[in-house]
Amino acid sequence: MSASFERLIDGIIDALQSHVVPNSNDDFVRGQVFSAIYALNGLKLAADWKAGPLLEQVRLQDDTFAAVKRMADGAAHPEIPATPRLPSDLSDAAAIEALRDDGDRRLGQLLLWASGADARAANRDLATGIEQLLRRAICDQLKIELATTPKSMLQQIAGGDGGAA
Repeated sequence: MSASFERLIDGIIDALQSHVVPNSNDDFVRGQVFSAIYALNGLKLAADWKAGPLLEQVRLQDDTFAAVKRMADGAAHPEIPATPRLPSDLSDAAAIEALRDDGDRRLGQLLLWASGADARAANRDLATGIEQLLRRAICDQLKIELATTPKSMLQQIAGGDGGAA
């Protein structure tokens, strides 16, 4: 999605949230506005979903793999992929999603290793540091996932939240 398209959608949503919702006392109209905001967020996500959040997650994984590789230098650990894993010309969402999913699997393997008895016996501080790094990376990936998942329209209306994901 282009930055100008994103700004356009964000501007429309902001105008609806700032000017229409606060000045409307009619529940039906407010419901219609929330519906429009939900639809606009869905449009924005659909336009961006092709690659944006997936690319962000793959880059986060690559940064984590590189950091673990530096930290675990010389330690016996599961295979860490070479980074960057993403070719510069790759734009196919399915291929990027497969790369992200493989990265998730490898992060999980590294987390199991770092939290296991063998890694702790070899170097407890190193294993703890790597485990914390991996847990933060997994949480950061979940934040990306949650940020790109729209709240349900009913949740927005019930909570009075005009700011959808």
